Amino acid sequence: MHEGHRSRLAAKVTGGGVIYEHELLEILLFNACPRRDLNATAHALIQRFGSLGGVLSAKVDDLTAVEGVGGNMAEYLAVLGMVFGRIGGCNSFAVFNNTAQFKQFLSLLPSPKSDGTVLFMVDKDGRVRRMCALAEGVTDNKILKLLSVHKPYGLFVAARRAGGGCTPKVSDDKLAARINEIAKLCGVRFFDYCVVSEEGEIYSYKTADRSVFGANYAGGNYGE
Repeated sequence: MHEGHRSRLAAKVTGGGVIYEHELLEILLFNACPRRDLNATAHALIQRFGSLGGVLSAKVDDLTAVEGVGGNMAEYLAVLGMVFGRIGGCNSFAVFNNTAQFKQFLSLLPSPKSDGTVLFMVDKDGRVRRMCALAEGVTDNKILKLLSVHKPYGLFVAARRAGGGCTPKVSDDKLAARINEIAKLCGVRFFDYCVVSEEGEIYSYKTADRSVFGANYAGGNYGE
């Protein structure tokens, strides 16, 4: 049963399915404990420290105080936090309050190998509370469900492209408009929609005043 669960999580990673924050943590924990069901442990860690970033920046003694977390697992998570710190600070990895910080965050991620859309849900302080990767063909119901369940303060969106550069398409404009309307319905601030190319180029709708972020957009800009 556990092997089947891990296979399903692996399929989400390779196939571009919706990946919740506790699932990302659970996948990381597989390396520390290959033969245990870690779903409850991942939930307990997120609940205790508030976010994936909070878990990775926690002290070893605090980590081992969580049920199911032994010394080896705590040291593994602490080392991961140090790795992110060397990249540019665990804080900067998991926090952004504006487009410049969001673009810097995106530049640290591996180049996209397949097309997909990633929703970054943030709290009032810009801390990433949920990161959900969606495959092509994003449906309104899926976006509505994610925003309704998690109720973030704000939303940043990255459309990752495996080829064709970062020039937005008509489909990007339509998706940005749909997300904008759903965000309004859920009371969520839509901060930016960025297109990220395989070469690392990033196009920001907010910076370019494009579509829902343009001053003349008929539907209004909810991020104002």
